[in-house]
Amino acid sequence: MSGDVAAHIRKEVLTNGISNAVFNGLAAWALLKDTEWMPMWGEPSIAVDITATSAILLFIVALILIPLNRSKRRKGKAPEFHWDNSKMLHRFFQRFPRGLVARAFCFAALGIVVVAPISFVPYIVLGVEGLTGPAYAVAKGVWAGIMAGIMCIPMIQMGLADAAEAPAV
Repeated sequence: MSGDVAAHIRKEVLTNGISNAVFNGLAAWALLKDTEWMPMWGEPSIAVDITATSAILLFIVALILIPLNRSKRRKGKAPEFHWDNSKMLHRFFQRFPRGLVARAFCFAALGIVVVAPISFVPYIVLGVEGLTGPAYAVAKGVWAGIMAGIMCIPMIQMGLADAAEAPAV
């Protein structure tokens, strides 16, 4: 990956990570500030909220980032990106459908199947059985920022690669 692509992705990761941390943290705070206890498991619970947020957030971010980066690349405001078939994750993400909504649904599914279960690990390792609403709001904000920052990388790559593969319109 060229230095220009890496610098562009770093900037986008920071922007997306910080904005999602702030937005999700504030939204969770507004909804949960008076909640005395939120259990880890059951309904409603931290696990249900993380699973739903993983799917919804990744769906929305994909709908925004892929076309945004495609447009930036076509206008010459972002670097060109080409998939590296020697990398397993590059091969995986190249298998996503070409349609934007279909890609967004693929990211939502990844949120449910991969991101949410991985996100439960720290709670399980630390033996967390639940949190107060305000504590969970802070944890959710931090988690959403990290998750969005990491998961936006393939979305950015898709947008940049799409523009590099197709003639400008």
